[in-house]
Amino acid sequence: MDTNNINAYILTGGSSIRFGSDKASYSINGTSFLEQIHNNLQTDFKTIYSVGKKPYSDKVNFIQDFSYSQASMVGVISALRHSTSDWSFIISVDMPLITSEVVNSLIRNNNYDNNSLIIPIVNKKLYPLFGLYHQDCLVHFENAFSIKNYMLTDVFKSLNHSVIDLSHYSEELTNVNTREHLNIVKRSLS
Repeated sequence: MDTNNINAYILTGGSSIRFGSDKASYSINGTSFLEQIHNNLQTDFKTIYSVGKKPYSDKVNFIQDFSYSQASMVGVISALRHSTSDWSFIISVDMPLITSEVVNSLIRNNNYDNNSLIIPIVNKKLYPLFGLYHQDCLVHFENAFSIKNYMLTDVFKSLNHSVIDLSHYSEELTNVNTREHLNIVKRSLS
């Protein structure tokens, strides 16, 4: 899979309740989480978009969520509806330490040919908002949304998917949900 032919979508529509402020615009060393991810991955993908309720940066193309519901599934559906490629890379805005190396490792270690979804597991925890989603997934997510089942992992059960152990990238895949997680990121970016 050549990522230069697919788009990346950074999901920014969350409410950031546990974090206490808006993660998409949270800045470390003068760079927001959104711009940090964009900068780290910009050479890897055809185009990078932010997907959410509002734009956070003039540097990143923006796509409006199709619904005001506060569910990550809304961002996934919005991204897949927008995509014109068979595959799309989707990442949550709260992973500012992500690198090209991690994305490429996810792709390289995929052993299955007939998948609709490729996501990592880190120390026995799934990371559904860091992965490659095939267009075949869209109808499954739309069906779940229509019956108000917003759990991504429930939809995964109906998809052929590959789960790749990326535990050796646990720092790069730090998901900033709390101030403790933020301290890990600050140390790494210093």
